[in-house]
Amino acid sequence: MYRRKRLGVFVSHIYGDYQRRLCAGIIRRAKEYGYQVEIFTSNDGEDVGDYGLGEYSLLHIPDLNRCDGVILASSTYLLTEMAEKIKEMLQEQFRGPVIAIEQNSSPFPRVALENNSPVKDLVLHLGRVHGYTRMLYLGNQNYPDFSSLRRDFFLEGLSALGLPAEGCVLTCDGTQQGISSALSAVLEQNPLPQAIVCYNDALALDVIGFLRARGVRVPGQVAVTGLDTLAFGQQTSPVLTSVTFPIQTLGETAVELFFSASKGETVPPVTYVYASPSIGASCGCSVNAPDAYAYARFLDKAIVRRETELIQNMNMAANLQGVDDLDKGMDLIADFVKKLPHCRQFYLCLYDGWDRMPGRLQEFFPSGEPQGSDTVLLKLAIKDGRRLPECTFPRRSTLPDYLYEDGSSFLYASLFFAGQHFGYLALSFDGDTVGYDFAFVSWLFNVNNMLKSLCDKKNLGLLADRLEALYTRDELTGLMNRQGFGRAAAPVFEQAVADKKTICAMMFDLDGLKHINDAYGHPEGDFAIRVLARALKNSVEETCLCARQGGDEFQLLVPDCDGQAAAQILEKVQKYLDNYNRLHTKEYLVQASGGYSARVPQSPAELSEMFREADREMYRMKQKHQEASALK
Repeated sequence: MYRRKRLGVFVSHIYGDYQRRLCAGIIRRAKEYGYQVEIFTSNDGEDVGDYGLGEYSLLHIPDLNRCDGVILASSTYLLTEMAEKIKEMLQEQFRGPVIAIEQNSSPFPRVALENNSPVKDLVLHLGRVHGYTRMLYLGNQNYPDFSSLRRDFFLEGLSALGLPAEGCVLTCDGTQQGISSALSAVLEQNPLPQAIVCYNDALALDVIGFLRARGVRVPGQVAVTGLDTLAFGQQTSPVLTSVTFPIQTLGETAVELFFSASKGETVPPVTYVYASPSIGASCGCSVNAPDAYAYARFLDKAIVRRETELIQNMNMAANLQGVDDLDKGMDLIADFVKKLPHCRQFYLCLYDGWDRMPGRLQEFFPSGEPQGSDTVLLKLAIKDGRRLPECTFPRRSTLPDYLYEDGSSFLYASLFFAGQHFGYLALSFDGDTVGYDFAFVSWLFNVNNMLKSLCDKKNLGLLADRLEALYTRDELTGLMNRQGFGRAAAPVFEQAVADKKTICAMMFDLDGLKHINDAYGHPEGDFAIRVLARALKNSVEETCLCARQGGDEFQLLVPDCDGQAAAQILEKVQKYLDNYNRLHTKEYLVQASGGYSARVPQSPAELSEMFREADREMYRMKQKHQEASALK
């Protein structure tokens, strides 16, 4: 079968504008080169308590042997530990080309965005086009590394213009109070500075608001520039002069480097994608004003969409909360999939044994739960609005091979809750766009909550069964114990009373247990007790209640059993023990005495009386065995 060429991508917080544009560039260029893209995403670093511990389950999803190359967007991970673990996995398990999108050093060839040097270009524009000679740089002390880089390029721009640098650099913490502390003294100067170059767009917009509140016109009296072309900054009046953020180009460049490496070509350790000035009106240039009405309508629609998503997620959470059956849960999720924007394919995959009991609880079970096999269950599959049948497939593949045939790019998200790894979701979107919106984080949380709830309900049932077994079962023999027999015998005996049917109470006791314990040790005594237990279980029907009362004493309650049938049970037990003693080489014999009382009971109170009668019969047989043994 033909295998499509695949490019794996690791990225965090896919719903962010940077990540979406980055992935759009990767997918666009990868398709041109004939590669199918698989994006593995997480939300690491968010403060969601113990729930977030399972983010590392992302590492279990991809089969790197099926990838021709990998792009790692290291800079999108809030947790450096997460990014480091992915790097370690790639270094240890993957032999194909890896390209990192990373501002800092990396063990792989990397693509980096250079959007600091354009600060110099902005300064030159302010000086040469507008003739400004009194310029300030306002940095952000919360980001000292980036802020100082941009400051240095600002100073280079002043130097290129032949302007003095003294007193031209200010810093703040980005708050309104910080901006006020940094600029209040400047506003008292006469003349005012002609331009303020800000660390980024967010700071620039706050500075414009600060200046306007004090009656300073922008750009009429003071020009202001930013540094990363936020969408909001391009909708203000005046339009903010800033620096482009060519994120899609960053993704395309990473694919080009991968393609070169895949052909055996040498790839440099670092390749830069350069930003450039984005000239607006806040510097004094003449630029058409944005369509304020269109942007207001855009914001209004965004608010309505967020409100709708919030209501839908609340509805989803309420519906999934009470689910007690996995198939019912899948039916509900299938209905909610219809409301996911632009989602063309949706696959919910569960690891075999996904609902296995956590390790610490398995200690309550003698042999633990069976371990899962190396397969994955495609539990819910929806393609182009049509539900496909569920199936299993090898875990070495992220999806069944036939689902890759149309060349769609897939986005993978882990299904987990704290340390429990359930599986993952795979999604594709119309036109291979990345349609994973922020609201989907809540959507995903609802699904994980449902799976966690199903696990807890199953495990609670198992624990209840185990606790009941501990309370009602004898651990040495597996038969009922005194408590279990007491609970089970009463209704059986009452039924015999009601139906006026014969029932038999039987008692058994090992012969010579004290001698076995004293001569051969208590483990051998326990062994002899287990042999008698097996003899009893093999001599009666399943409808019979059989229990170890303690020590070497056993009780049986046999429905529809008269004296003749009871005598046959005694004979079967004796034959079992005779055969055992003849076939095994123990230095002692396993022998037992038994007695019974059989009749049609008239009252439930007769149960205790019948067992007392059976006990007396048992001791008469035991006395006969002792007398016979003494004569030998």
